[in-house]
Amino acid sequence: MNSYRKAFTLIELLVVIAIIAILAAILFPVFAQAKAAAKKTASISNSKQLSLATIMYSADYDDVNAIYMSWGPCAAPHMACIGTNGFSTWTWLSMPYMKNGQILQDPQAPPFAPLVGWPPLTAQNLATVYGYNYTYLSAPYCLPNDPCFRPISTTKLENPAETVLLGSKWSTAEWNFGPNTVVWYGAPRGLMINFSVDSPHCTTIPQWCFGNWGSNSGNFVFTLGNNNKIDAGVRTGGNSIRAGRQMVIAWTDGHVSAKPPAAMGQGTTFEINTAASTTVVNNLQLYLWDEL
Repeated sequence: MNSYRKAFTLIELLVVIAIIAILAAILFPVFAQAKAAAKKTASISNSKQLSLATIMYSADYDDVNAIYMSWGPCAAPHMACIGTNGFSTWTWLSMPYMKNGQILQDPQAPPFAPLVGWPPLTAQNLATVYGYNYTYLSAPYCLPNDPCFRPISTTKLENPAETVLLGSKWSTAEWNFGPNTVVWYGAPRGLMINFSVDSPHCTTIPQWCFGNWGSNSGNFVFTLGNNNKIDAGVRTGGNSIRAGRQMVIAWTDGHVSAKPPAAMGQGTTFEINTAASTTVVNNLQLYLWDEL
């Protein structure tokens, strides 16, 4: 008896390869969507924990919101020093209530650029990818006869469920300013902008702002070294729109949601492709960023 081994013909092999390729083309986008959804969920979870930490801080400090940036002598309990000036950020003040610097990183954003020479927890705070709504909750601008950095009382909030607390923002890895850069303005009580997001009415308020809503902002920070990354917040005040073209927003009552830029710019004339200088508040009832 003659014995022989049956094998695939070339045609059969090509058919199998073609079927595998078709299945891969169908499934890979599904896997990518599932991965993006998982990162969005993790970002929402991080925002939730951060918002609860800031709320607990306020509860322990006479219902006053965390100060955006505090300055003093270069010594403990300040987070770090620049020259002879010690400083702490809202993230550092809230840290005792979260005890985890990793939640300061948004999994949807590029990993933050390494900050050489800083202790690990300080580096995580310096390179957070969540920003504080400082223009209302802790305005850092120094008006005549008015102290700098004045956090407001939580009791002043008329509608906490519709007032922005935190926004997911750009990563330091998206800057072209070098891996060990901490961007700040002025001295000795300058505004460090690693820790904030800007509101749509940035061009029409007295506070100093670094990122505008709309095109042609001409801002040195949110052009991100001329990379012009819209996902990182170039046209939305530093608020990133990575979550399926949405922003992850934490509100002052503690809840978190993902909203498109148009929804977060409501109550204003904002359009993403129009000049930032034309964005003004035209409906205070719909505006979500403060109680103007």
